Amino acid sequence: MASNYTHDNADYSVIDKARMTLGHASAGLLLPGIDSTTRKEATRLCARDHLEHHVFFNSRGFHNHLNHHLLATFTMGGSAERLQTIFDINKTIERPLASFSNDVVITSDNYKDHLADELCYSAFVNFFHKRLEDAGENWKSAAFEYVFDPQIFQHVMSGLFHPFIQLGYGLEFESKAITAAALAQACVHSPSYKKLLLSDTFAEICSGTLANDSKGFSLIQIIDMIREDGLASEITYAEQPFSDANRAAAESLAIKYAKMWMVEPTQDAVDAKYRELLSVVALVYGSLTRPGHKRLLHFVLMHCLTSAYFLPILFESLTVDQQAKLLQAHCAVTLGTFAIHGSPKLYIPSEVIAVDTRHVTTLSQTDSGNPWLAVFEKAIASDDMHVAKVIRSLWRGNLLNAFASQTESVEGYDMPPPINWLYLAQITVDTIQASTFKDLDQQAQEGKRSWVHGMIGCDAFWTEYPKE
Repeated sequence: MASNYTHDNADYSVIDKARMTLGHASAGLLLPGIDSTTRKEATRLCARDHLEHHVFFNSRGFHNHLNHHLLATFTMGGSAERLQTIFDINKTIERPLASFSNDVVITSDNYKDHLADELCYSAFVNFFHKRLEDAGENWKSAAFEYVFDPQIFQHVMSGLFHPFIQLGYGLEFESKAITAAALAQACVHSPSYKKLLLSDTFAEICSGTLANDSKGFSLIQIIDMIREDGLASEITYAEQPFSDANRAAAESLAIKYAKMWMVEPTQDAVDAKYRELLSVVALVYGSLTRPGHKRLLHFVLMHCLTSAYFLPILFESLTVDQQAKLLQAHCAVTLGTFAIHGSPKLYIPSEVIAVDTRHVTTLSQTDSGNPWLAVFEKAIASDDMHVAKVIRSLWRGNLLNAFASQTESVEGYDMPPPINWLYLAQITVDTIQASTFKDLDQQAQEGKRSWVHGMIGCDAFWTEYPKE
């Protein structure tokens, strides 16, 4: 069973109880400001979350983001006091682990019998943590044996990538506890798609079987092709887009087009395709606002960006063949996510592809020699649980593409334009000012904006969305 619900802030024994450790993978991004005190506090608070809270904070399967918010802020140099505040505001919405656990004991013989049962979350955590501890120095390999298990893989990539994101944090911070929680989180999810990542279908996607010897199509080309596909018209407008019919049509489109984005199992190819993927999900993120309307940043599509941050971290523990497969899986789910929201047209602001990539918005003026510093300060202070993660993804894109050309292309293969990563970071901290933990309608009346949901590719959405 799960442990008691609460622990005192002065109780550092929770670190040992949770067997919580925080290290650092070389592919993780860190800023100065981290010290032994903030690391100790981050470890304690992650341990408390691990012991006290369920992975879902409500009966609808909304995700506990506490350690995501905490660790993203920690990497930017957030103070111990700020980390405690983040814990305190997040815990107000969490469900107690002890109240949502059963007496099942998960074993190697029965773990697949309890998939998608949220009451088994604590039991799954215990099972996976023991498996990783028993693996010793090979614990990462042991974790990926489960990740790539054909019956579990589709669960890892479900739930708006949340199990995948949790796995990324586990590997980034060299933490068996967080990694075990990620595997447990995957196992209590229902698959987002019925066929997309099943063995036979995914093998077909990875085979990249096209009728010619081409290099396939670029992601920019593919999202245009999805939009023009007749099957896309079967995805009908609704306030909640994830109907069975919409999900089935989006899945069919993802299967059809994911195989056209071909990733050769070589390190150079994987690295280039990752840069392409990150650039395209960032471009989509910043280019969804129809002219004449207030700027929007889309909640669900944003997760395609925040999850992409972790791919290089996971790559460090994988063979190049596994890297290629994981990259293609992320792409396939991203395409399904794009399709189910109406395959929105991109309205690319000139600032997003501006040559001056140190552009400073009017809302983020700074006298600093480095305009990113103001972004980090705002991200640290944000009470939205996603903003800091978005900034880290854009931060990675900025660094990655500073030393690699985004314009190299093969004839007929359209690469994304150079991305102004700083601009996207600035509009994120300037636009998303509402707290996740207060009434959003009341905050909207006060002029504080949050993420937008809905089928933004459909005209009906825009008839209701505010004009500038």
